Amino acid sequence: PAPAGAGAAPERRRPLIGDVLREGCLVWLAGVQDSVRVQQCVFCLARSEKIRDRTMRCFVLNGVIFLGSVVLFNWAIEPFLGMLRRLVREDEAWATDFVAAAFSTLYHVLWIYPVYCVSFVLNTLMYQDIADAGLALRSAQKPNAAQPLERLVNEAFRFLLNLVFIVEMNVLWYVPVVGRLLFFLHSCWLASVYCFEYRWVHLRWSCDERLDYFERHWVYFAGFGFPVSFVSLLCPRFINEGVFALLFP
Repeated sequence: PAPAGAGAAPERRRPLIGDVLREGCLVWLAGVQDSVRVQQCVFCLARSEKIRDRTMRCFVLNGVIFLGSVVLFNWAIEPFLGMLRRLVREDEAWATDFVAAAFSTLYHVLWIYPVYCVSFVLNTLMYQDIADAGLALRSAQKPNAAQPLERLVNEAFRFLLNLVFIVEMNVLWYVPVVGRLLFFLHSCWLASVYCFEYRWVHLRWSCDERLDYFERHWVYFAGFGFPVSFVSLLCPRFINEGVFALLFP
């Protein structure tokens, strides 16, 4: 006679916490490795003149004009104004302080902020050109175009979702103890979503499909956005924006 329970399916072993953590670390590390594959960038730069041109424009706009303007003020103009204040007499220091404050305000309002706004728009256009050229190199065929109303709804939903996500990030910054860690984690996710959205749009994925894909691969996305978010986190305000825009393509 057959032993008792011979026909029953073997009991499935529940994964241990250590196994889950180890697998999660491997997935996270795979995301980090994929984000720093320089050979892919070299391949695209070598094969496409448009990618080379747009990348050079991004470097000039973000690395030379925007970052150069911020660095010039922080490390040259501002120290010069501080040195000038120490050279005048105490009873005339108020005039130097007023000139320094007025110059700083005018420099930011009339130059830094406009350059930032213009670079934001131009970066969006250049990133799209780079993404289109990169997808063309891989001979990625476009699926049938979505209906105009469907596309409008998806884009509106995407805009609102990103807006809510950014607001949530800034609120998390003020949470005691773990706030900054959560802020950094969300910034990694946001950087990854920015990268992958170009392909999702190319594939005509709906917002539900994008959210579902993100929810199933959130650990990988945390790793993929880690390098650029970490470098940006180390930089001061405004400089981190320029560094992110410079590294993003």
